[in-house]
Amino acid sequence: MKTTVSQPETWKRVIEFEVPADAFGAAVDAKLNEYRRDARLPGFRQGKVPIAVIRQRFGEAAKAYAIEDLVKDSFKAACEEHNIDPASQPSMTGMKEPSDGEALTFTIEVEVDPPIEITGYDKLKIKAKPQKVKDSDVDGNFNHFVERFAEFKDVDRAARKGDHVRVEYASVVIDGSERSDLKNHNPGYPIEIGAEGGMKEFDKGLTGVKAGDEVEISVTFPKDYADTGAAGKDGVFAVKVLSVQEKHLPELTPEFIKKFGDFDTVDALKAEMRKGMEDEEAQKARREAHGEAVKALIEANPFDVPPSKLEAYIDAMIDEYTQNRGGQAEPRDVLAGQARDSAVMALKRMRIVDYIAEKEKIKATQEEVDREIEQMAQRYGHEFSQLKQMFRKNGTTNRIRAEIREKKTLDFLIGETVQ
Repeated sequence: MKTTVSQPETWKRVIEFEVPADAFGAAVDAKLNEYRRDARLPGFRQGKVPIAVIRQRFGEAAKAYAIEDLVKDSFKAACEEHNIDPASQPSMTGMKEPSDGEALTFTIEVEVDPPIEITGYDKLKIKAKPQKVKDSDVDGNFNHFVERFAEFKDVDRAARKGDHVRVEYASVVIDGSERSDLKNHNPGYPIEIGAEGGMKEFDKGLTGVKAGDEVEISVTFPKDYADTGAAGKDGVFAVKVLSVQEKHLPELTPEFIKKFGDFDTVDALKAEMRKGMEDEEAQKARREAHGEAVKALIEANPFDVPPSKLEAYIDAMIDEYTQNRGGQAEPRDVLAGQARDSAVMALKRMRIVDYIAEKEKIKATQEEVDREIEQMAQRYGHEFSQLKQMFRKNGTTNRIRAEIREKKTLDFLIGETVQ
């Protein structure tokens, strides 16, 4: 067999094959002999049908099967000979079925991950720089935490900032047209007056109301409002007030504080919160540094991504996005355009991490994998050995190992310790 390999793109290999006539003839004869061995024809014992009869009846089928096997075997051998690692399904073109005494010729195109050499990763000056956690940050987090345990009680007075107001819509008119779908889409939760992110018009319109009041609230919807039929338009809500509720925060007694751990005082609980916030800031800073390091290496070491691999990754991103939205999403071509740059970055990141991990011999140890599984077992209330066995069977262990390897490699890039 003769093969010629060309490289029209860094990510494409075109392999031209020529199988000599004698090798092709031998392959066809082998298939004919298989037919002869199994053939059952009237007047002949099994395996004793004359080869001429077999050739007449099964010649075309034997030829087709011989070509199929030769193509498969030739492609496998060419990949091994020329160090081709396919990144896509191969496609065959230019098949020329030979007449007697002619060679079999065909061409196969296949995409590959182009070879890369990542340089400069050992000279990056990128470090994680976590933000300092201030006392005001801790106080704010503590206040939000305490508010989760607040009680709300109906009051017979005018609503004010901080109160929760339950309402239902009598009518909703947007840009002069009534929207019955929104009228029946009453808030499933009370509206907090003055809440961060709330609509200021509702804050103003509900301030001073009492249970049983009916008011009209005029709003201008933001241009990026989720309901595209209302985005950027004026609307009027006719609202009936069902109740006004006052928030009552829990008393910070030792008994209340003890609910959340072995804490004697509010300061002790805040100190624990600070540690958690500092850990979060450290993790956030590391992720940002990881991203900066990978971006710098991508810019300094340009390489291509195979188109079919990119499209497959984009499809996976869209499928996950659509599933998370309950099947409701923008048109696929719009989503594909939005996802393309992120998909390219993600695929290049994977290749860079693999290259550096291989070069620096970075890998996940069994102890690190077991530690991760142990944490998951504790988190979800499973027995460690059973969870470990299940992960081995379903492939989760390999995913955990790959994630640890990636994290250690990224930490290596920003100068963090790699054991």
